[in-house]
Amino acid sequence: ASPAEPIRRAAAIVLPATAVIALGYLPYVLLSHSSVLGYLTGYVAEEGYETGSTAADDKNRYALLRLLHPGPETWALPVIAAVLLVVVAWVLLRGDPQRPWRGALVVTGTAFLLMTPGYPWYALLVVALVALDGRWEWLGLPLAGVAQYVTARAVDDGAWVGTLGYAVAGAAIMTGWALRARRAPQAPQAPQAASAPPRNWRNWRN
Repeated sequence: ASPAEPIRRAAAIVLPATAVIALGYLPYVLLSHSSVLGYLTGYVAEEGYETGSTAADDKNRYALLRLLHPGPETWALPVIAAVLLVVVAWVLLRGDPQRPWRGALVVTGTAFLLMTPGYPWYALLVVALVALDGRWEWLGLPLAGVAQYVTARAVDDGAWVGTLGYAVAGAAIMTGWALRARRAPQAPQAPQAASAPPRNWRNWRN
């Protein structure tokens, strides 16, 4: 296969899907303008995901990014978008087409690690994808969401619980990835050149 074959296969899926979504939403955009998104924009601001939002710190959004640099609510969204685009591109180009749920798990799980939502029922999608793929280390994500949700009001300054939970979940995912990569079968060696047949090969054949 040519090097451009994975790109052609990815484009054959992404471009038609994008066109269908755009054409499906076009009538609503023309008639309702920005209300086509419903309360999504208000929810993003309310939950602290909007750039410059003060609710991000109160709700412990971007918990792992917060460990890298303070005040992620001012810069997190562009960084997350860039990271997710890279992950999606990697899945489309290098993922296993026979196991699409594996790529979906990687993309969805990465989004959870970066955005650290506080409602654990969002992670039911991760649970379903884990059931399909069998990579149990990803179950740390819903457990982290549960820990953050339960301790949000039960513990004074309980943001550290959610941060710790997501950090442990991320460490478990990386550990599982490293172990699986280490146990992966080695690439088959090139066959050795055939040795010259014995001189009496005709007699041996007969």
